[in-house]
Amino acid sequence: AGVMLFAGLLGSYGAARSAAMARGETWLPESVLLPNVALAVTYLTLVMSSVTAQWSVAAIVQGARTQMYLAVGLTLLLGAAFINGLTFAWQRLGLGAGDGDFATWVYALTVTHLVVLVAAMVLFLVLGFRALGGQFSREDRQFVDCAAAFWHFAVLAGAAIWIAVWFMEGKPT
Repeated sequence: AGVMLFAGLLGSYGAARSAAMARGETWLPESVLLPNVALAVTYLTLVMSSVTAQWSVAAIVQGARTQMYLAVGLTLLLGAAFINGLTFAWQRLGLGAGDGDFATWVYALTVTHLVVLVAAMVLFLVLGFRALGGQFSREDRQFVDCAAAFWHFAVLAGAAIWIAVWFMEGKPT
């Protein structure tokens, strides 16, 4: 369902972009300078969070509870850093959600992704509290595996958005 959601959004974004270009309109307003460095660092932070999410799985497999607590905490911290970076990028764009087709689609894609990431963070928060309660072991780790898989999905969705929207639209700043 999540793959279809983002595939549909990205496909609609591409169709709206193609339609605007066919009408001779400029898709990315000339006044908009994409904060490319900030966006690259923001999405790189998200990729790093995928590593720490997988670290939580490896830690529970090895029975290293302290490492698992650290991995879950770092994953949440990196997720919060991504949200901070994304809001900074929105501020630097200087566009509102209804300020043209480009702005509308950028916010539709990134806010949807933000909602998915917040859901993954809530899942990891529940995971952390359950881990502190001693509910996971090598044999009983399905929740940890599922939480990490959902986190990886959120990261891959972010990577698709970064490539389709920010990287492909970017111009040197």
